[in-house]
Amino acid sequence: MAGLTDCTPLAARLEAHVEQGVPLTADEQAHLRGCEACRADLQLLRDLQLALLEDVPAAAPPPELRGAVLAAAHAAPARPAGTAPRRRWWPAALSAAAMLTGALTFTAFLNQSGGVASVLPDPAVVVSTGAEMLVASNDRSGTLTVLRGDRVRASLTVGGRQTPWFTEGVRLGDRVFLADAANDRVLEVRAWPLQVLRQYRVPDGVAGLSAVSGLDGARVYFKGVRGEVGVLGGPQVTLAEETGQPLADVMDGVLLFGGQLFVTHHLSGEVCALDPDTLAVQRRLLLGGMPVALAPYEGDLLVLDVTGRLLRVSTAGEILQRWAVPGHPDKFSVSGRAALLSDRAGTVTRVPLGGGAVTQMTLDHPMDVLALPGGAFAVAEGSRGLRVLDSDLHTTVHLGQQGQLLLARP
Repeated sequence: MAGLTDCTPLAARLEAHVEQGVPLTADEQAHLRGCEACRADLQLLRDLQLALLEDVPAAAPPPELRGAVLAAAHAAPARPAGTAPRRRWWPAALSAAAMLTGALTFTAFLNQSGGVASVLPDPAVVVSTGAEMLVASNDRSGTLTVLRGDRVRASLTVGGRQTPWFTEGVRLGDRVFLADAANDRVLEVRAWPLQVLRQYRVPDGVAGLSAVSGLDGARVYFKGVRGEVGVLGGPQVTLAEETGQPLADVMDGVLLFGGQLFVTHHLSGEVCALDPDTLAVQRRLLLGGMPVALAPYEGDLLVLDVTGRLLRVSTAGEILQRWAVPGHPDKFSVSGRAALLSDRAGTVTRVPLGGGAVTQMTLDHPMDVLALPGGAFAVAEGSRGLRVLDSDLHTTVHLGQQGQLLLARP
């Protein structure tokens, strides 16, 4: 195979890729596609990494896990004296030991040498961390990338038993929480230095998140795919009992506002108001349609309906204003007196909340949108990378899958 025919040089690279986030070169990726043994090694390393991050109570590991770790640690084949081993198993063994003693973290930095793997392979969620942005991609490796302006600062992969499907990201201080509906988990991430700190299991997946910090401490609320609402690591209640949904239909909004926890339930056309401490349902706002996202606006709620409406609703449930919008937008963000809505089918729509014409722009596959200072917006555009739009929807920055600057188009 061109560029890399021997497995030996790849051994340390796979360990560095999984444990430190070092990207694989194009030749190394090509070798993996044709080498079953190296793919098996990579999968084992990822399985150990996932177990390391697992948020579980202290308990003895299951016998099968212990057996797998010990078997892997002693799996190096016999070799002639003086030759190097095909794989150094001590990093994996150390990872396993850390897992068995409860360690929960790993760190990764981007190696920006030539031939690196994609750092923005399929952006699906973008979150502001202050001076930087954290972008989560729905590629097989589950790539997380930190950007400062138009430069990539760091990248790592989080893997998963299923290809990750990130639905939401929220910031809480110096942490970012990312919902991965495909793997029934929420990742707690430190953006700089880029590090996954913890993994929370949420059975059946997470559709929405909201993070708050106050006198009573910090909390991250979630809305589950099947109708649960809860606090990560804490209590939960059931708003409705639903069957599972296709990943593309996993969408709901959560917002703590005015002393109430508002949660959309798009399958019933409701926005529910809950007590944020007890999670008791105080009332249900029957708005119809399919409400999927929430944002505060001048003392009221903005509610996005994926069937083609943006509503301004009082906290008592009265619809004060409505805008008809084209398509089926499922995410939005507000900057000043303008909202930008993203529709995965291929458009973003700007709604002037103070009056004026609704305008639209065609993009390839917008998955998420984030308001930036100065009226700009960042758009996670799937396989087209990440784009920054000004207040008039003109592209000012466009980063491709490799993190390279692309020619901005109007």
